[in-house]
Amino acid sequence: PSWPSPRDAPPSIARTDIDNFAMPGMVDSEWGRVLIAGSGFLADGYDLYVIGGVEHVLADQFACSHATRADCLDDSDMQAFKSMTSSAALFGAVIGQLLFGSLADRLGRRVIFIVTGTLIILGSVLSACVQEFGMGPKCLLAQLVVCRGLLGFGIGGEYPLSATICAEGTAPRRRGTLMALVFSHQGLGYLLSALVMVALTFAGASTEFTWRFALAFGAIVPMISLHFRMQMHESEAFDKVKKAREDGSAGVDVRSTVRRYAWHLLGTAGNWFLFDIVFYANGLFNADVTSIIDVGYDGLQGKSLTTLIIVLIMLPGYFVGVALINRLGRKNVQVVGYANMILWFGICGLAYEWLRAEAPLLFLTIYGLTFFFSNFGPNLTTYVIPGEIFPSQAKATLHGVSAAAGKSGAFFGACVMPYVSGSPPTDSGIKQVMLLCSLIAFLGLILTVFFTPRYGPEDLIPTEKGETVGFVKLHFQRWMAQRAQAAAEGGNPEGEDEADVGDTTPGKGALVVEQSC
Repeated sequence: PSWPSPRDAPPSIARTDIDNFAMPGMVDSEWGRVLIAGSGFLADGYDLYVIGGVEHVLADQFACSHATRADCLDDSDMQAFKSMTSSAALFGAVIGQLLFGSLADRLGRRVIFIVTGTLIILGSVLSACVQEFGMGPKCLLAQLVVCRGLLGFGIGGEYPLSATICAEGTAPRRRGTLMALVFSHQGLGYLLSALVMVALTFAGASTEFTWRFALAFGAIVPMISLHFRMQMHESEAFDKVKKAREDGSAGVDVRSTVRRYAWHLLGTAGNWFLFDIVFYANGLFNADVTSIIDVGYDGLQGKSLTTLIIVLIMLPGYFVGVALINRLGRKNVQVVGYANMILWFGICGLAYEWLRAEAPLLFLTIYGLTFFFSNFGPNLTTYVIPGEIFPSQAKATLHGVSAAAGKSGAFFGACVMPYVSGSPPTDSGIKQVMLLCSLIAFLGLILTVFFTPRYGPEDLIPTEKGETVGFVKLHFQRWMAQRAQAAAEGGNPEGEDEADVGDTTPGKGALVVEQSC
């Protein structure tokens, strides 16, 4: 027989059939939720990446170095606009991650998911409709900064909502792969933005039509997705928490959950903060890499093509992560990613001049490896892990806090790295940035070793009444618990460790060795 969910199945069968349950209706099925959540992340990737190409087009239209109009903007004004645009989007994202994550744990996932999708549509459309109103380009660009802040506000909410909805709507054994698939839509959004800019520039569209169309196009996917979001039902895990709160059950409030998971939150938020410093600093090297590649075109066409090449370099890591995250395990993927980032950034920093002058193709390969092991590494796992390990009463809140820490790291990197690299970047400055990125990746590796749990799919199955996710202890927490138990029983702590290695009960021992995450 087939039940709508494990909750509706008899207790003796609910766990054994946990990999095979199907919810009624496409939008509430596993794949339905993955596609809806993934479409939101595709839009997020598109909107956050397309602005780079749009800024090149706006410079062609308004900067004095390209435009002939009397009220053109000098280079300092255009640079200030770029900085404000990036800052507005990041600031809006941080606020959205914190606010909508918290509201989703109080009001429900469905209604907040509809709100965030609506804000993305509104921000995209308004960005494409900004006008000068007879006051020159500064007025138009100021409006665009505000609209990008609104767009970032909606995009920020997509992070905790997409992770929570996917995690609560998928079976434990497939959850990691499907969450990775949702996250990989970010890379598809990058690709879509690059293809749109290439198509517009090679079609000979005017500069004004190009940037307005590119910004407005970001609303298409969310508009389609919004229809299906409205048909979604609330997740069963949230309904369970809501009922427990109505019954006055203990342990389902956010505050007590945060206390219980404080060390886990240090690991998820700390790693996201450190990684995003490196990830956004990596953008400083784009111009150096693309200068090696002769695409055969100048101007906007050449810039759009080189952007497309960089995106294609980035993409493989996403999909290797989807294929291997369950096989290798979440913590292992994060450790491997950080270790390779330490290696390749270190090589770039130590041999930068020689690589650029004597081995440009090798330099391009190493640069590609930094992207590959970022996306097949902490860029993926910092999204997946907080979506899995935190319980439903605080899942969106704590995922939102972790994601907000990441965007804060991006803002920190965007502010600090230009002082290290120089403005404009110098060879010695870029060397220092690369070595600094290697050091930050090392700090992320240390944080991962101590504050990221190693768990298998069975560990996420609730074992206690009222739980929505099994509590996964960190290594030092398991060690302390074993010593406390041994002391209470008058036994040998080392013996406890040996016994635990041989345990083959679900969530431990043999299953974890095979499916460790």
